[in-house]
Amino acid sequence: MTRILLILAVTLASFGPTRAEDTEVEAWAKEKCVRYERAWNRAKDFIGLEGVSAEFIKGNEKFIADGCSSGADVCPHTPKEIELANALTMAAMNFGTASSFLPFICRQR
Repeated sequence: MTRILLILAVTLASFGPTRAEDTEVEAWAKEKCVRYERAWNRAKDFIGLEGVSAEFIKGNEKFIADGCSSGADVCPHTPKEIELANALTMAAMNFGTASSFLPFICRQR
């Protein structure tokens, strides 16, 4: 019985991510953030920030400063913010991220 438990434990342990997989996941998370930051800077340059609230700008900049790991906390309200959010969403999807990566969410108050 002990031998079976040992074999089962070793087998189950082998299903977890390896160190190499952890490193790859971390590297991809960092790369996604770098790409998002580039997209944010390009969107600001091409679309502009007129009509964009300080809250929207700070939310995106905080998301980037936190390594894109602080979660969704940016809600686009104005037409310009929606335009920026749409452009950033398209850019992020084009570079292979899931939509859940993005910082956009509008919570009910």
